[in-house]
Amino acid sequence: MSVKVGKRRNGIGITIVTALIALIFFFPVLMAVINSFKTRGEILASAIALPSAPTFANYAAVIEATDFVKVFFNSCLVTGGGIVLNLLVSALAGYALARWRSKWANMLTLFFLSSMFVPFHTIMIALLTTARDLKLTGHIWGLILIYCGLQCPIPIFLIKGFVHSVPRELEEAAMIDGCGTVRLFLSIVLPMLKPILATVSVLNVLWIWNDYLLPYLILGKPLTIPLSQMYFYGQYNQQWHLIMAGFVVSTIPVVIFFLFMQKYIINGIASGAVKG
Repeated sequence: MSVKVGKRRNGIGITIVTALIALIFFFPVLMAVINSFKTRGEILASAIALPSAPTFANYAAVIEATDFVKVFFNSCLVTGGGIVLNLLVSALAGYALARWRSKWANMLTLFFLSSMFVPFHTIMIALLTTARDLKLTGHIWGLILIYCGLQCPIPIFLIKGFVHSVPRELEEAAMIDGCGTVRLFLSIVLPMLKPILATVSVLNVLWIWNDYLLPYLILGKPLTIPLSQMYFYGQYNQQWHLIMAGFVVSTIPVVIFFLFMQKYIINGIASGAVKG
């Protein structure tokens, strides 16, 4: 009985410590939400106090000043296009490497993974020069293509590991029934990859949606939400009530997406990284 009581107390203690740590990390977000409903005078008077008369005027001003509908659509286009294109390329590459019975498969996998250890700032100038020569700068579709290429290493590694857990017998049975390679991949293999594809989507969406540097280098104009928020911050410097509202508006879409997709993260990463 004493052992069970001790384990229960340890569990309660761990829960309390975890809750406190979570509260520490969540506190700045909570302050941003609270201050987004205040006036500038209320924030200067007390940043941690609740608003005396909550107002949505800050959000209306941010949406109008940043042309939020347009930049939101652009961010969705860049994020969605980059993710879909990357999933297609990574799924094909990961499947091919997993089923290719050759020593070159492992060597190519290591080659892809080695690019993860190269800091982005090392290739930044070369990437920008190449993008300019290929007429990719200033265009959203050019940014989508670059995101697709930069995202490939981790998804290929995870998908390759996940495909190793898919029984070959299913593919062999389908081929005996007359299923071609393309149909085999689309009808049998791709549906099985849904957990790992969802994991890759979540991880990459969080990166692309919040990325500032690459859109700034390729586009140079406030066409995505991070760029729009930075330009907005420069224009309305010290207007903390508007800045907080802008932060909340830009964060809400990706938070909603993450809440719907978070269940796939742990299972997908564990399946892709451990098996194979």
